[in-house]
Amino acid sequence: PLIIRFTTGFLLKSIPRNLLPSTYEATIAITAVIVNMLAFAIAAVSLYDLTIFVSMRNNLTASKEDETNTKTIKYCDISKTTAELFCINPAGVFFTSAYSESVFAMLTFAGHAIAARGLYYNALLRVRSEFSNQYGTRLVSFFWVPSTLLWALASYVRSNGTFSSIWWMLIGIGQCSSCIYTAMSAKRNNSACNKVMTVKCVLILCCYGILALAIAAPVFYHDKRGNRFHCVESNSPALNKPEWCIQAEDSATFSLYAYVQRKHWNVGLLRYYEVKQIPNFILAMPILLLSFGAATCWIATSWKRHITRSGPGCKKCINLKNIFWWTFQALSTSSAPVDNISAVSNPSQLLLGPSCLPYYAILAGFALVGTFVAHVQISTRLICSSCPALYW
Repeated sequence: PLIIRFTTGFLLKSIPRNLLPSTYEATIAITAVIVNMLAFAIAAVSLYDLTIFVSMRNNLTASKEDETNTKTIKYCDISKTTAELFCINPAGVFFTSAYSESVFAMLTFAGHAIAARGLYYNALLRVRSEFSNQYGTRLVSFFWVPSTLLWALASYVRSNGTFSSIWWMLIGIGQCSSCIYTAMSAKRNNSACNKVMTVKCVLILCCYGILALAIAAPVFYHDKRGNRFHCVESNSPALNKPEWCIQAEDSATFSLYAYVQRKHWNVGLLRYYEVKQIPNFILAMPILLLSFGAATCWIATSWKRHITRSGPGCKKCINLKNIFWWTFQALSTSSAPVDNISAVSNPSQLLLGPSCLPYYAILAGFALVGTFVAHVQISTRLICSSCPALYW
């Protein structure tokens, strides 16, 4: 609403009134459509850029020389197909009308694109000294600043933007797992190394935890502002204040947003499982099946990598110990500086690499929320505007 309001004011001041609609409301409507169309286009470009750098990072090894033109064309073809799928996604009506999905997708995908670009160049700096000498490392190392800022703005637009905080947490957990895995591989069992590794892991988790909290901060701010406006600063008598004010005073973890969703929208675990909602479940079934299928495909590919790394004797050994070790290795390789993946004949496998774990985890999380918690019919627009992995 703020973007549309300020853009409308700018148009009214900069364009002759005879070229604009006759009423202020009509001008707002036209502005909303224009803003959302532009945001939709920027989101598509961001998704294109994100796909290129994720593919390049997953195919980057220390022994590779500069990419050939053929390989670059393959990257562009994959990214072009991904952007085209986004442009014709089934929630397109929400992206091209006066709704918040386009701006949210623009901010979310732009944050992912900047993060993917930064992670790729950081990996490239480690394997190519000439690249480091030419471009330097300072600006590349601070890619997390604009990414976090964009994701925080996305949370301010829509509350489901807080899911982006999971991305940072998984990156942090992955880096800790990578440190532990490196120490285990080097067989460093002395107490000094263990202390250094522990301190390093704690610092990593604290840093990424702060980034995750920064992304979720707008939702906390919204709750506190609503509580202050309606309960603390309100001049109304106590009997006329909303009933949730008492709950907010008694509970430090009270969430106004969650209360409104639960009270007025009947949002909650399995609350939507009613016979009359069967048509809505049928409506959401395609996108949910596609989302769970994509996450399952990544899990199957990751398990195959684990089997290949562990040897043929591990192929039929499915037990808790092996599953735990696979999970640990998947986390450690997801945030490794360079993913040592050899070139594959099928370019689509580049988007199932270890570093894609956070993207598919967020996709699976949104699918679970849409299936068991939220109104199931919103799953299509919810997932299409939040999850790049859906289009891979």
